[in-house]
Amino acid sequence: MLQRSYGGMSIKGRLLLLAGILFLTCVGLIAYVIASLAQSADDSIRRGLSYAAQTISGAVDAELRRYIALAEVLAKSPELSAADLTDFEAEARRVGAVSGDGWIIVSDVDGHLLLNTVSAPGKPLGERTPEGRRSQDRAFRSGRPSISDIFTGPNSGAWVATVDIPVFKDGKPFRCLSIAMPESNYTRLLAQQQLPADWLVGIMDESGRYITRIPKNATSTGQLASAGWRAHASVDGIAEFTSIEGDRVINANAHPQLSGWTVGVGIKQGAFTQAISSTVKTATIAATTICGLALLLAAAIAASIARPLGSIAVRNSIPGEAAASDPPEVRALNARLAAAERAQAESARILQENFRMLAKARDDASRSAEQLRLAAKYGRLGTFIWDGKSNTSHWSAEIEELYGLAPGTFPGTYDDWLALVHPEDRDRADRDNRKALISGELDSEWRVPLPDGSVRWIEARARMLSGEGSSDLQMIGVNIDVTAAKEADRRRELLVHELAHRVKNSLAVVQSLAHQLLPRQDVKVRNFISRLHALATVHTSLAENDWQGADLAALIQSQVAPFASTPDQLVIHGPTILVPVELTTQLALVVHEMACNASKYGALSTPDGHVNVSWSLGADVLHVRWQESGGPPAREPPVVGFGSRLLTRTVRHLQRSFGETGLTCQFDMPWLETLGQGPAAAVGEAT
Repeated sequence: MLQRSYGGMSIKGRLLLLAGILFLTCVGLIAYVIASLAQSADDSIRRGLSYAAQTISGAVDAELRRYIALAEVLAKSPELSAADLTDFEAEARRVGAVSGDGWIIVSDVDGHLLLNTVSAPGKPLGERTPEGRRSQDRAFRSGRPSISDIFTGPNSGAWVATVDIPVFKDGKPFRCLSIAMPESNYTRLLAQQQLPADWLVGIMDESGRYITRIPKNATSTGQLASAGWRAHASVDGIAEFTSIEGDRVINANAHPQLSGWTVGVGIKQGAFTQAISSTVKTATIAATTICGLALLLAAAIAASIARPLGSIAVRNSIPGEAAASDPPEVRALNARLAAAERAQAESARILQENFRMLAKARDDASRSAEQLRLAAKYGRLGTFIWDGKSNTSHWSAEIEELYGLAPGTFPGTYDDWLALVHPEDRDRADRDNRKALISGELDSEWRVPLPDGSVRWIEARARMLSGEGSSDLQMIGVNIDVTAAKEADRRRELLVHELAHRVKNSLAVVQSLAHQLLPRQDVKVRNFISRLHALATVHTSLAENDWQGADLAALIQSQVAPFASTPDQLVIHGPTILVPVELTTQLALVVHEMACNASKYGALSTPDGHVNVSWSLGADVLHVRWQESGGPPAREPPVVGFGSRLLTRTVRHLQRSFGETGLTCQFDMPWLETLGQGPAAAVGEAT
């Protein structure tokens, strides 16, 4: 029936139907836009209230910080400890602490007033008010500045709050230095904010009383705030309650950091609703006018199209065929219809081909995603994306499993992630992530305690992606389970340390056997044991440096020290050099033999002798100079012994000078190339 009704419609009717459908669609869209505008206006006003409350809270903190800084400076004055506070009062007046914006109060531990700069001379000062006494006691307990509630000063008669600074003497409470702040300071502070006239702004102390409020209307300083505001005083952000005048208000709270006060910025609900209604009304009028004009324009266009088409008689049902008697417009129309039919057929073919290619691409993407998922699962890695605008992270199910969480349970915030990290690694992990925001790269690792009590090592790799602004930053990366690798490293280190311990024990056993089995008075036996000790010393140095090499200065000292009667007999100088593991044993044996010979025939054989060892590092060699002085004249040995043979087999460019002042020996050790023989081979050839 619908098809028959539509088939009987004229072209004009169909155009009007199309215009009506488009009109209704536009009306729906405009209604949605108007609703969005209303919501946006609501959100904008609420954000404005919160922003204003935070701004005023910051201004209150700045005002309090000014008084606290002044009070802390005065609290350090030596005149404050004197019995007569006349000099202290003069000093306070010189630095401008006594003015219309505040005045000084000094009291003892029990709250007896010792000084009040606003009090008339000779007038009894009396006691501190209960509010001041509570703030003073709080300052002594905490050891930090305290801000009191609002109260009427007994000497000034004005509404004031005080900044109380504890003063200790010999580690015990001594006096309290206070600066009184008139409430007019904060009334003036609120007046300077230039907020809308229909907004309500107030500051409430910790006991729920007004410090100041604009516009005041039915309120005054010291009056209890409305029950609704007092009930919501601890809530940060937006709350709704009844004001002290009985009006329903929407209020935003903020809390200054330096006091227990509350800053509230609110608007009457009637004014709030009126502002939103005004926006919606303006948008509705504009949208209705536009839709009406559009509908009239559509009707006019439909009529202009329908009139010429109605005058054309299209008698042929097959596109492209027209009678010779048909008007040129009809023949042209039929030709265009035929071309359109051919184009439609070609478009259908292309569309079908595109659908086929799209299905294939979807299947390929599905297979690739499955491969990546399997790789992540069995490779023990998970992916994450951190969004800088919302400061939240999206974790894959694999990364949640790495942290011992059920899939979909990670809240997503930075603090939630940091809480999952091992406490001992938390500071380093936080520091590495914050550095990545600057460097653009993250490469770090940390431990994660699991619910079953075990600990998992996580390695993180990530990269920053920049957007249009600083808030559009994104970080994408992976977390990898490296627990097995860490455990393997730990076992390897244990094995290396155990091996080093066993080698050291073996050398000790060999030394012990030599002592027990060989003649102790034999020079060769003593030399053999001495060389074993040199090898043990080198092995200990390498083990202490985790087999990364040995410090050259420490190596020379360890080999020469057993032969020197005093430490002053050895003088060394040269750059700090870490000797490679491959050269450490050879160099240690060479130094040992030279020190041994010096103790028998050279400078170390007398208490006045000295050995000066210097070195420098060339392009591929280590240059070493051994200079003896203060001992007997040096003589070339008549027989080539073990030490001389070891030198010639181990070093390069050996030069020895035997003079009256002592032996001078210079040689080079290859540094960047591998020798043709190891330390065992060099010792074997020397032997």
